[in-house]
This record gives sequence, C-alpha cells and structure tokens, in this order.
Amino acid sequence: MDFTPLTETLLNDWLTGDDTCFKPLFEHYFPRLKRYAAGITGDQTTGEELAMNVLLKIWQQKARISSVRDFDSYLFTMMRYEVISMIRRKKTITTALSETTEETPAHEDIHDTISYRELLRRYRQCLDKLPPRRREAFILNREKGMSYAEIASLLNVSIFTVQNHIASSLKFMRTELQDYADFLPFVALVAVPMLTVY
Repeated sequence: MDFTPLTETLLNDWLTGDDTCFKPLFEHYFPRLKRYAAGITGDQTTGEELAMNVLLKIWQQKARISSVRDFDSYLFTMMRYEVISMIRRKKTITTALSETTEETPAHEDIHDTISYRELLRRYRQCLDKLPPRRREAFILNREKGMSYAEIASLLNVSIFTVQNHIASSLKFMRTELQDYADFLPFVALVAVPMLTVY
C-alpha cells in the first residue's frame, strides 16, 4: 500500500487494534476533509457535516480498508462523491415538482447518507436522560477512553459499579437509538465539541 509514514502508522494501529485506535486517524483527517468540502461548497457547516459522513463511512468499511492501495486518494475520492451526492440531492428536491426531465439521479434516496450531526444530536439527548453518575461514567469510558479501574478510582466506587453504569447506559442507548445502534461506538469515540448541536 502506498502510504506516507504517518498515514501508514495511523492506519495500521486502527486496522490491527480496536475502535479506540480510530480516533487519531479521525483527528488527522477531519480538518483536511472539512477544509476540502468547505472549499467546494462555500460553507463551513456543510463541510463539517460531509467530513463527518465520510469518516463514518470509513469506520464502517474497516474490513476492506486494508486492501486500499492509496488511502489519501481513496478518502478524498469519497469526499468528492459525497459533495456531488449532496448537490444532486438538493437539485432533485429543487426540481421535484418541475416537468424538467434532465438527467438527475432521481433514483437516489435522500436518506442514503447518514447525517452525523443528527446522529450526534440524538446521542447527546440520550446522554442528558441518563442519571448523572451513570452519564459521567459512560463519558469517561467512551469519550475519554478511561478504563473501568481508572473510573472507579476517580468516582470512588467499585469496578463492578462502573461496569453496571456502562452496561445500563449502553442498553438504554441501544433502545433509544434503535435505528443508529450500529454507529454508537463511532459517535462516542469521535464526539467533538466543535459541533454545535443545540
């Protein structure tokens, strides 16, 4: 595979590790993808949204990424398609009531792309519904990457209590976010303060 040393290291750590190893890769590429998309669309918020969507798709494709020869090219090609798809969807909506029959992808489902912003908004709403201590334990584990032992020490509770907090939180979120359950690990992993969701 044709990678720069940094990209190769970040990719290898993620592909051979668990989901938490995706965060450094995310933090490396998110600003670049955001600038790229914002430069095309002329809108920072849209650029941010599209960058999140592309990185979510990369996270979903972990099994196939190891066979990609040029990751940068693959990633930015996905970004270009994401921008084009967004423009086409907007065009389809704009002309939906028109009799114009120009070649637009009318078959394309407007819901094909998962909106990371909507997903994050729903995730934050679920967090707000958790009891304070349970929410704190969940955030420390899933967003801050702390171990159960570290959380137990910080909160002055047993590891068993922390395990219960995390398990109960996950059960609640999977129930509340049934349509997004598969993406909860990604959301908790890369939830970033730069996204204003309220």
